[in-house]
Amino acid sequence: MSTNTRNAALRNFIDRYKAIESEIKMLQEDKKALLDDLKDNQGIEPKVIRKAIQVAKIRTGMADNIMQLDEIVDQIEGSIV
Repeated sequence: MSTNTRNAALRNFIDRYKAIESEIKMLQEDKKALLDDLKDNQGIEPKVIRKAIQVAKIRTGMADNIMQLDEIVDQIEGSIV
């Protein structure tokens, strides 16, 4: 691979990387605005909805083992600080 080709490929990579980083930042800002809107309009704290989403993802991932998960959580709930 020639130096010019390598440099062009690297410039292309950097441009694409910067574009993706910019898109990620915009999406993060949109996500924050969405959470703030929920708080302002429904009174739901962003940290609560984030945890609810996290729990829902965990429960969804457990599938057939959800009953076992619930039993274990019930047993240890309140004993872990």
